[in-house]
Amino acid sequence: MSRRYRNCIGPRVRELRMSKSLTQEQLGARLQLAGLHTLDRVGVAKIESQLRSVFDFELAVIASELGVEPGGLLPPVRKLKSDLDDLIAGER
Repeated sequence: MSRRYRNCIGPRVRELRMSKSLTQEQLGARLQLAGLHTLDRVGVAKIESQLRSVFDFELAVIASELGVEPGGLLPPVRKLKSDLDDLIAGER
């Protein structure tokens, strides 16, 4: 059974979180304080593992808490285009 991929930002979220020496728990707490009350450590882990979809408003808050513009969480356009069909199908 293949794994379903729900977002394209997970690897970048993990990379930025780790570069800031934040644990998933710490980022989850920051996101909750910023108003994303349903995102905790487990939610962050699921986003990073690409198991959870991300709403546009969540993307904006996550980016803000990681100190980047929302576009800074997206992969380069060339990579996104090459993965697009698989991401749509959930089978990357």
